[in-house]
Amino acid sequence: MPDRDYYFDEDKEEKRVEYKKHIATMFTLLDDVTATEPTEEAMSAANDVYNLELSLAEAHMTKTENRDPEATYNKMSIAEFAERCGGGSFDFSSFLKGATGKSADELGDINVRNIASLAKVAEVASSVDPAALSHYLKWHALHSCGKYLSKVFVMEDFRFYEKVLAGTDEIKPRWKRAMAFTESALGEALGQIYCAKYFDESSKAKALAIVESVRQALEERLGEVDWIKSESTREAALDKMSRFGVKIGYPDKWIDYTSLKVENGDHFLAMIFKSRAFDLARTVKEMNAPTDKDKWFMTPQTVNAYYHPSLNEIVFPAAFLQPPFFSVDVDDAINYGAMGAVIGHEMTHGFDDKGRKFNADGNMVDWWTKADSDEYEGRVKVMVEQANAYEVHGQSVQGKLTCGENIADLGGLRLAYRALKARPGFENSPIIDGFTQTQRFFLSWAQCWRQNITKERSLQLLTLDPHGPNEMRCNGPLSNIPEFLVAFDIPDDSPMFKPVEARADIW
Repeated sequence: MPDRDYYFDEDKEEKRVEYKKHIATMFTLLDDVTATEPTEEAMSAANDVYNLELSLAEAHMTKTENRDPEATYNKMSIAEFAERCGGGSFDFSSFLKGATGKSADELGDINVRNIASLAKVAEVASSVDPAALSHYLKWHALHSCGKYLSKVFVMEDFRFYEKVLAGTDEIKPRWKRAMAFTESALGEALGQIYCAKYFDESSKAKALAIVESVRQALEERLGEVDWIKSESTREAALDKMSRFGVKIGYPDKWIDYTSLKVENGDHFLAMIFKSRAFDLARTVKEMNAPTDKDKWFMTPQTVNAYYHPSLNEIVFPAAFLQPPFFSVDVDDAINYGAMGAVIGHEMTHGFDDKGRKFNADGNMVDWWTKADSDEYEGRVKVMVEQANAYEVHGQSVQGKLTCGENIADLGGLRLAYRALKARPGFENSPIIDGFTQTQRFFLSWAQCWRQNITKERSLQLLTLDPHGPNEMRCNGPLSNIPEFLVAFDIPDDSPMFKPVEARADIW
């Protein structure tokens, strides 16, 4: 299932029942594609799979725990790793050699995100009933191919993962699913075609200008925040900000796909396996090698952006430079309320509850004094409590899980507005369509969060997603920003109003 909590949360009991039925149905279809109900034998095998997964899930971290870089950074040799994972009960060295083709010496030290979960794997592998283990391995081989087999498997995969878990009524047209697979297999190859056809190089200069103005706003903000008392903390923050890497558009060096040999007439599943082998080979090549700072972790045609803490860089793919986030044909308020706020969001990630634990070089180093760190954590607590109070269909948002994104949303919006105010002519900007420049800025922000989403998907994301629901991401930061309250004359009794003492204020 999508996450460990699905195995334990009381409100997900129906999902667990459906999951076991799904496994059994897929097993049954392997023997008879005309079957309409799972066999008793398949149900028994499904129970074996579920019980084994349940025991493994107990040792997994929660989504919130997985956000902590200190908890998930466990560098060790393979010998130490093997010792801590059962002391030889499972031959990890041979396993890694078989998976990567590299010896322990060639692999060097490794980082183990969750040593407890892998120790549990070793324990289970050496003690579980062989028949149950066989069912487990059979299931995960089948599940990994479920979307790419014949129609009955595809529809059963859709029934559980999209209809039951996410409330989706209809499967996407086949051409869209085929396109999604092609993009996942040949993302940068498609990216080259996309950029040649749609990316306007002239827009890059304007986007870079917005990046620089938001960076200037962050520099000013870091220099003036009064809750940072130590100059050593402030100087380290300013140094980190000054060394942000910025990538816009597309990679300078594209992935070379020539070794991915897809022949005309290949079975679709064969193409899947070839693509996976290609990706694995690229990953293995990167092991124990110098960091490739030219690498992109999103394709150019992805409408998104990211901050990478270990590289201390912000990245904006080409597809991001289009409405509703950016256009060369709109006024500054629109661009700054959308793209500017996202730029500020990504920069603020460098100083959120996770990013602040990395220094300017991308190393996990504590550059905070204890007093400044304690003050920061106190301010973060306000944001956590605000998110905890927000509900979706009667269920509360997880304040700690969404904390980093909420910090970045508020910080990014404030930085973007500060950058907009510094633009020439801000004070004398015209009223357009009945709205002032400040109002247009906040309306642009709001328009970015429009969404159609099912109830089931909304509830699923409460468990899985470190981002809060879109309505909260839109309105949550605004209620903490005085300029918004003034611009729209928000009364004290409005749900959008927070008294000064209840407002979050970090960056």
